Parts: sequence; structure tokens; C-alpha cells
Amino acid sequence: MKKLKSLITTFIVLLLFSGCSKEFLEKSPPDALTEDGFYNSEERAQLGVNAIYVSLQSSWSENLLRINDVPSGDLVLSNTTPLEYNNFTYYPALTQIHSTYSGLYQGIIRSNAVIKNVPSISMTDALKNQYLGEAKFLRALNYFTLTNLFGAVPLITEPLANTDAALVARTPVADITKVIIADLVAAEAGLPVSYSGNNLGRATKGAAQALLGKVYLYNKDYTNAEKYFSLVIASGRYGLMDNFQEVWHRSFENNKESVFEVQFADIGGSGANNKNGTMLPAVNGATGSTLATKRAFDAFDPSDPRRGMSIFKAGDTFAPNVSAALAIFNPTWSASGYAVKKGMWPIMYVNGSGINYPLIRYADVLLMYAEAANELNQIDKARAAVNQVRQRPSVMMPVLTAADTGTKQTMFDAIVKERQVELMFEFQRFMDLKRWGMAPTVLGPLGYQAKHNLFPIPQLELDINPKLTQNPGW
Repeated sequence: MKKLKSLITTFIVLLLFSGCSKEFLEKSPPDALTEDGFYNSEERAQLGVNAIYVSLQSSWSENLLRINDVPSGDLVLSNTTPLEYNNFTYYPALTQIHSTYSGLYQGIIRSNAVIKNVPSISMTDALKNQYLGEAKFLRALNYFTLTNLFGAVPLITEPLANTDAALVARTPVADITKVIIADLVAAEAGLPVSYSGNNLGRATKGAAQALLGKVYLYNKDYTNAEKYFSLVIASGRYGLMDNFQEVWHRSFENNKESVFEVQFADIGGSGANNKNGTMLPAVNGATGSTLATKRAFDAFDPSDPRRGMSIFKAGDTFAPNVSAALAIFNPTWSASGYAVKKGMWPIMYVNGSGINYPLIRYADVLLMYAEAANELNQIDKARAAVNQVRQRPSVMMPVLTAADTGTKQTMFDAIVKERQVELMFEFQRFMDLKRWGMAPTVLGPLGYQAKHNLFPIPQLELDINPKLTQNPGW
């Protein structure tokens, strides 16, 4: 596909690159091919779509973990640089902010190429609609993430004709949201309900419905949010895993609870997300770099089994199959005294981790449905959905009742708590606190100020594009 000069702007990136060994992502268009004439067959169309999925690996990675989960207070950076995400002293020139911004636009540029070119390729209508649906779903996901992180950003919906075409001003969030919703409505119509074999992990109709519900929820359109979450629930295609630890377990990827997850390879290199290398505590006098906090540990009720399945504490079984010295967790291995267990069990000390990142899972859908239903004064329906999550066989927390969640406010408080403990370390908490207006109170002691409602536009983008403006306070 056509290579646009990547050093000029983040919109100008290599359209396609290789590096993911998940089977449906194994092929990427060779760098030698240009966009002109590339989209001339069904196979080339598939390669173009596959490349959009590959771009997810760069955006949903260690960089986004740092800028999105560390500020939630549930994680803390240690023994690494930069540490500014721990106390809200980050600034526009930091690499993680720019890499996240550019990675999301990389997916958008690749989506635009598919959406523009695939309609003219000869193939069955069903397959054409699928490929277009996947591209529109992924473009919507990238833009939704961008607007939640940065607010108004440049809206690019066509392939770039030249470098100057990338130099555009920021588009109001409301206008971008209209494109996001239109993309997801089209994706829902074109995507299949499921896949099998080598195609597991591609976007489905349920994924489009769930993301559409989330977009409406974030925009406080609770009627439409409830509608689309109800469609996912009523489809019968999803369910909760009995064992909470299997949700993020490398042996149970793309399980029945997975609505959509980023596919990573089980090898090092570009197909890895380095989750092991970032979250596992170090030994021999060093400490790990991204650690669970006491604040996160204390968020769980002491009787909640999910605490022991999510966080390592002193005395926990750690890695007996690795070495005797690592059999029991030693809090001196961690600057916080704790470490992330979710997605890290069983322990494997390898530099490149192939653990998938679930971006939308069924428990999240149930809790978002509960939030929308509660806002519509359907408190009994909201309670029932939350209780499904609490009553997972491996969890079995006491059911909520009308006595403790009989009002809209008490039900909302229960949803807030449940989302934190169920979805901890899953890119949700910081966004939840901001959209609920709770960030100043909850995160103020950590350094949160009004300007932190949005991340700064990366300094490199401002230097390159004179039409861009910075977010307030930065």
C-alpha cells in the first residue's frame, strides 16, 4: 500500500506492516506494494483489513496502559521513566502520549483505505459488507478512544492525497461522534454474529452493538445505550466465564465472555504487548515497573475473591514452577508491596507477552447495561445485571437487594464499586471517573486538576501542524 512520509505527521504513517502471528493476521501487505492498484482482489482486501487489526497492537499497549490506567490510582510506575503519570505531572512532549495518539491515527488511516477501496472490488456482497464493517468498527473504536483521551481531534475520513491533506484543524467532538455512530450502525448491519477457526477475534455484530451502546452511554443517551446493550444480552452468544481468572488467561483467549479483544501473538517482537515485562515484579534487588497499589487492593471488600485473583500480596503463591526462590510473593519485590495478578497467572517470565487485551467483555456490557437501566429508573433491572456479575461461580459475592440498592443513587454507588473491582486494570477506571464527574474528588489527592479531564495534544503534532490548538491548561 501507499507509504506516506511518517516523519512529517502522525497521519502520515506506513499503511501496513507485518508482525502479528495470530492466524488471521499472519499476512500483511508487503511494504513494496503501493496503494495504487493494491486493492484489486478479495485477498488484497483481506490483507488491508488485517493491517488495521495489527495497528491495534501499537495503540493498545504499554503506552496506553501508562497514560490511561496509571492516572486511575490503581497502578503506579516504579523503577522506570517517566514517572509523571503517577502524580499528574505529565506534559505534552512525553513519548507515551504521542505514541498513543499516532497509533490510533495509524488505525484510522488504514481503515480509511479499506473503506474507500473495497467497494470497487469484485467479491460476494456478504464478504464485502464484512470487510467494510470491520474497517468501520475499528475506525469508530479508534476515534472513540481519541476523543475520550484528547477531546476534539482532526477528523480524517478519506485516504490522504498528500502531506498537506493531513494538516487540518480539530473537529468538534459532537461531529466526530456522529461519524462514530454512523460507522457502528453500518458495522452492525454488515458484520456476522460470529466466526470460527482462523477468523476468531475479528469484530462481530455483537462487538458493534456493545461499542455503540458504550458511545451512547458516554453521551448520556441512556435510552439508546440500554437498547444496544439489550441486543447483546438477548443474542445469547455471550456469557460469564465461571472462573474469573480465566477471563484474562492466555489459555482461554476469545472465550464466551470476550466481545472484542486485541489479538497478540505468543512471541516477542511486534506481536507482543510486553505485559509480562511491565507488570511482573522484578527480583534481585529491583522492583517491577507497573505495580498494583494499596489503593487498588483496598478497593475490594476483604471477602471478595476477585481481590486475590487480581492482585498479589505478601505470602501469596507466586511462581513455584519457575523457581523455589519465586514460590511465594515477597512484597520487597514491589515498591508498592503489591503486584498485578490479573492476566499474569500462571507466571511466565518472558520479555514478549502474547496475552490478548479484552477491550469489551460481557461483564462490562452487563455493568454498562445496569448503569443505563438505572438512569432510566429501571432499578430492578440494573440490580439484576450487577448481581449476575457478582454471582459468577468463582466469585459468589452476596446479592444486592432492594434494601441496600433501593434508590437510584444507592444503585449507582453499587455500580461504581462493581466496575472498579470487576474491571480493574482494564482501561476503564480513569475514563469512568472523568465521565461521572468524580475525578476531582477521587483523584484530587493524587494531583488531578481540571485540565486533566483531557490529555494534552502531543507537542510534536503542534509543532508540525499549525492548525492545531492545545487543550485548556496545557
